[in-house]
Amino acid sequence: MVKKGEPLNILYVGTLPPHPGGSAVSSSTVLIGLAALNHRIRAIAPMTAEALQEGDRFAASHPNIAVTRVLVPFFETTPNVPPAEEYRALERQRITEAFSALVARERPDVVFVGRETFGWYLPELAHVHRVPSVLRAAGGVTNGILQGTIPPRLAESLLQQLRLVHTVISPAHHLAHALRQLGCWNVTTIPNPVDLDLFFPTPRDDSLARSLAIRADEVVVAHASNLKAIKRPLDVVDSAVQALQRNPKLVYVIVGDGPPRKAMEDACREKRLMERFRFTGWVDYARMPAYINLADVMLMPSEAEGLARIYLETQACGRVLVASDIPAAREVVTDGETGLLFRVGDADDLAKKTLSAAGDLELRVRIGRNALERVKAHALPAALASYVEVFNRASRGQEPTALCLSPSGYGF
Repeated sequence: MVKKGEPLNILYVGTLPPHPGGSAVSSSTVLIGLAALNHRIRAIAPMTAEALQEGDRFAASHPNIAVTRVLVPFFETTPNVPPAEEYRALERQRITEAFSALVARERPDVVFVGRETFGWYLPELAHVHRVPSVLRAAGGVTNGILQGTIPPRLAESLLQQLRLVHTVISPAHHLAHALRQLGCWNVTTIPNPVDLDLFFPTPRDDSLARSLAIRADEVVVAHASNLKAIKRPLDVVDSAVQALQRNPKLVYVIVGDGPPRKAMEDACREKRLMERFRFTGWVDYARMPAYINLADVMLMPSEAEGLARIYLETQACGRVLVASDIPAAREVVTDGETGLLFRVGDADDLAKKTLSAAGDLELRVRIGRNALERVKAHALPAALASYVEVFNRASRGQEPTALCLSPSGYGF
């Protein structure tokens, strides 16, 4: 049993960079913070052969996290739609082998499962090895269950596994509520953190603007995501048709990549908007603050989210977030005060809100200032302390707590 205040021995199983998904960034942020607090961190994470050829830059950059890679044929990026059985079986086999070897070598105090997709087998595996587990449910699979894209058989299998873990960590209150409705009562809410030492307001990077052919008098409207269908990135293009008619000085910067990118580019060409769009592809996470600070307005038209990091990162940079009016956004945005909300899937309303922010510097300054104050509740140190508390309770066999970092002002 770990005594209070002693460093924990944590075995993480989940995604890590260069996996192109939010769970990799969110989990790695927590792991890096825990390692800096002198906790012992070992990690098992999938990697493709192609990515490994370039070297494991994450592991090399963080030698205090002992990373074991397992090879998979491709990075799985759509947790709301389960991959083929062959992929899941291969991933399970290779992670089980790595997990069993690491546990035999050195028993951890707690297993931290960093993504719901690993929840189909990791809780039972940890249980067999008599190690308590904690799982972070960011919402991809949960939304898939709620929307019916996860078959009922797989949904029930996952929920049975979640009941084996000591604590399920939800990054958002609305998501915790949904999990409880699905019969998962061992849920604790620790809202997503943001590293305020990395994300903070800075002037526009002139060299970055020049590289993207953006003039000083142009207003930058950005979208940053993995461009999955659930993010509704085509709504950005549809809204731009109207917005650019009224404000031709808008320039749209699309940061990220994914299957809908080609459809976005095709739509831009069809609608003769290509000269007003910049597609950057994937950007190293360390460069994201520069891209967010390049923007005057950040658009997030998702139809569902757990609690998107880009919400918080945009607010931490003092920029205006224009987000679809969904439960996740309402947890961090008070419309007109700390951001702007628009009707989901309504390109007309998105264009209207984009023009409102783009054409009113005073509004952008006021919202940016309010958002910057609001996002302090998501500072990384407080979240790390909450993670440590959950891990300690799990390692000591104590009952899960209704722990909740709950900034005031949530409107849902």
